[in-house]
Amino acid sequence: MIDTTVIIALVIILICHLAAISIGYKTKKTALSIAYVNAVFVIGMLISWAVDTVNIKTHHFETREWFVLGFEVCVLLCAISSITKFYNKTFVNVITYIGFWLHVLALVGMLVFMWWFKLERLY
Repeated sequence: MIDTTVIIALVIILICHLAAISIGYKTKKTALSIAYVNAVFVIGMLISWAVDTVNIKTHHFETREWFVLGFEVCVLLCAISSITKFYNKTFVNVITYIGFWLHVLALVGMLVFMWWFKLERLY
């Protein structure tokens, strides 16, 4: 996979995030639209992580990997609870918004990295 394909995928994902927040702002249901995007993003990320982990013969979990996976599972649980009509809870909204903006920051960081360092192959 060349870097232009990854850049295009990252831009599409970033546009989806920004579209979700603008649609949520217009319909006055920002927490709900962000929860849907968080759920889709986290499920995709967890599936990707699981597929990569299965292909590794000996996998040693690092502390930062546990923290990221734990945080993403927490974001997924809050997104699911927000989708199932618990979006009035302050804790759920805070975790949902923090997860959303951390995802946006990570996407922007990956875009800057891919733009700055031209890679021939990723794998």
